[in-house]
Amino acid sequence: GINDLLRNHEELRLVTMEKIGQVLQIAKLKVKDPQEDQSEILVLANTHLFYHPMADHIRAMQAYVVCKKIDEVWRNNSKHSHHPYPLILCGDLNSDPLSGAAKLLFTRSVDGHHDCWKHLNEYRWEMGTNDYMVEHQYIDDEVGATDFVYQNEGFRNAEQDITDESNRQARSPPSITLASSFPQLISGCSEMPTFTNFAVDFVDTLDYVLASDAFMPKRSARMPTAEEVKQFVAMPNEFMPSDHVSVVCDFKW
Repeated sequence: GINDLLRNHEELRLVTMEKIGQVLQIAKLKVKDPQEDQSEILVLANTHLFYHPMADHIRAMQAYVVCKKIDEVWRNNSKHSHHPYPLILCGDLNSDPLSGAAKLLFTRSVDGHHDCWKHLNEYRWEMGTNDYMVEHQYIDDEVGATDFVYQNEGFRNAEQDITDESNRQARSPPSITLASSFPQLISGCSEMPTFTNFAVDFVDTLDYVLASDAFMPKRSARMPTAEEVKQFVAMPNEFMPSDHVSVVCDFKW
């Protein structure tokens, strides 16, 4: 599993254990006037996963750690053999709906053949430098602050810079499965947003509000259309203060 992979993959161990941090906030909220069939406690968790375009495998692993930690908190605080507390998990996952992290959260497992592992033996920490990101068109330094031009993402394959030595040290990816005690998660949005991040050179859905099946999605706030954002080139702009759209959902409980 993940432990074996980290033990045998020096670069992955360096990045995940020494270079990047893992942020997770977990709060237990006491319900003021619970109904007879409702729990007196609900759990709210928030996280932000690693950003790099070639690090989908790291975000999948981070998502697993997030769920594992939530599960531990529930186990340590529950007087029952199962988890009685409803859960809401939200955050900027830096992961599109087809990513390994999203698949793990929605379907409870990611196998070793998933596309998220494709850069497992190629990604290195130094690939996060501005020079590398610009060279491989993950970011663009040619657009001025006052003359933004929207463009669809078009990345060159960064594998061309990978050495033979990296390939000789290749490790097989594991399958990741959430514990059976962890609840099935559902999205608070009836339809997956077309995007939640709209930058000059990148547009995708990265932000989520998820809940355990104790909740039923009721409604979600209207999301802007691409045409509306393009009037101002991208986000942020004079009317939209962030490059991310707020995902606002109501749940019935």
